[in-house]
Amino acid sequence: MTRAMTQVAARPVTARRPGPPAGEVHVWAVREPGPGQETALWRCLELLSPDELRRWRHMVPSQRTLYASAHAALRTVTAAYAGLTSSEVTFAAGKLGKPYVSGDPGLRVSLAHTEGMSLVAVSRDGPTGVDVERIRPLRDPAGLRRQVLSDHEAAQWPADREGPLNSGLFTHWACKEAVLKALGSGLAGDLTAVRVTPGARREGPVRVQSAPGSAARAWNLQLIDVGTEFRAAVAVAGGGDVVRVYPLEPGEWPEPPPLPSSPATPTTPTGSPRTHLTREIPRCSS
Repeated sequence: MTRAMTQVAARPVTARRPGPPAGEVHVWAVREPGPGQETALWRCLELLSPDELRRWRHMVPSQRTLYASAHAALRTVTAAYAGLTSSEVTFAAGKLGKPYVSGDPGLRVSLAHTEGMSLVAVSRDGPTGVDVERIRPLRDPAGLRRQVLSDHEAAQWPADREGPLNSGLFTHWACKEAVLKALGSGLAGDLTAVRVTPGARREGPVRVQSAPGSAARAWNLQLIDVGTEFRAAVAVAGGGDVVRVYPLEPGEWPEPPPLPSSPATPTTPTGSPRTHLTREIPRCSS
């Protein structure tokens, strides 16, 4: 790419928003820009920090677009809920290396991305984690089962889950990864240490049977539908009873809905109603 990259001042937030209301977790879904969407890619690059731009330049070309769109979304979503511009957003490493928003540790933010899709989850309840996996054919499904399933889950694994794409494995993977990311261990954690029962659904509450160092009943784990080619989940410890999912265009500024006490109508940046794009998912009963 030859276009000169310059940092632009992202739109400031005129009124500070305290984040999602208590009991809610908001998830913003961003599609990776495809061929012919160079303008969207440049919007994303203009939102990145200098360190992120340096990292982007050293990445292999096939990973650059996803990285740019994912981290631009992380910055703008965080800024929108924290009442900042995207250039003011900084992160610090907490326990186990889990990042938190500098100056606003109560704002829980989690990022996940896979080929074609990025998710940003934000909450002011307990620790929050989100994950998304793209379904793909597996050369070694038995090997992935050993990495993802506990011995108990593997023993109960039904024969009809061995379809050509093994989508059930990706569903378990997304659920467990979301829990581990909320705990702070993320990719370094042991997927087999988390036990879940998602079934064959793409959306809805999932029971957590066990998780490292925590009471299983304290978790609210939800499958979220972001497309048939993906499996995604968001986990909140001690909150997140309602999940709201919003679409976000790459490089655009999100418009979080107003708090319940506000009479304003949530709108997209172009002014069209956004309420019909949200989905509410109730918590799984204990």
